[in-house]
Amino acid sequence: MPKKQTYADLGDACATAHAMDVIGDRWSMVIARELMLGPRRFAELASAVVGITPAVLTARLRALQDSGVVEQVDGPGRTAYRLTEWGQGLEHVMSALGRWAQQSPGFPVPEGRMTPDGAIVAMRTMAPYATITDWSEGPIRLAIELHDERRPAAAVRRYRLRWDQDRFALTEGADDDPATTVSGDSSAWAEVVFGGAPVDDMSVEGDRRAVERVAAAYGSLGKPA
Repeated sequence: MPKKQTYADLGDACATAHAMDVIGDRWSMVIARELMLGPRRFAELASAVVGITPAVLTARLRALQDSGVVEQVDGPGRTAYRLTEWGQGLEHVMSALGRWAQQSPGFPVPEGRMTPDGAIVAMRTMAPYATITDWSEGPIRLAIELHDERRPAAAVRRYRLRWDQDRFALTEGADDDPATTVSGDSSAWAEVVFGGAPVDDMSVEGDRRAVERVAAAYGSLGKPA
């Protein structure tokens, strides 16, 4: 197979054109999204990136490594992939693309669903536009536990949300002593947060009001791509 020409090969020195060479194919940004919160094994990526074949995933990971976006890491009994420091900067790109895509005539995507990491990354990238004006009820401390109903064998993903007047932090990992835990299907959670679906669609333990405040903050944004 002949080598695919890049924009640089064609004489285009534009930085945006170079960016499209790096992440402009069908799969690269989705792979980056699934790596945004931490390292993932090949099998986890193959399961989360819906529709990709193992051969294509292998090729895209190799290309992203060659470009400096992704690196391979070895741990006890596992080999995984993670974003490089430069690759982490794609979160800002995703935020801008998500806001732009919301104005698309084809949005929202009919019958579209979201992976657990996809829903959480969407919350992180849209956080600057989601506001809580009344902090009289105090800061929000929320444990979020999500699974993907399309993939029954996949593990539950756990995340921690810390939100107060001075900080928004949404990270991967279990909360040892959460004030509130919300759990359920990741697409259902995305509908609660971005689509105005009732909180009753999720299982809530603890302060239900914390979940309602998060949903209200995001509610006016619309469901991101």
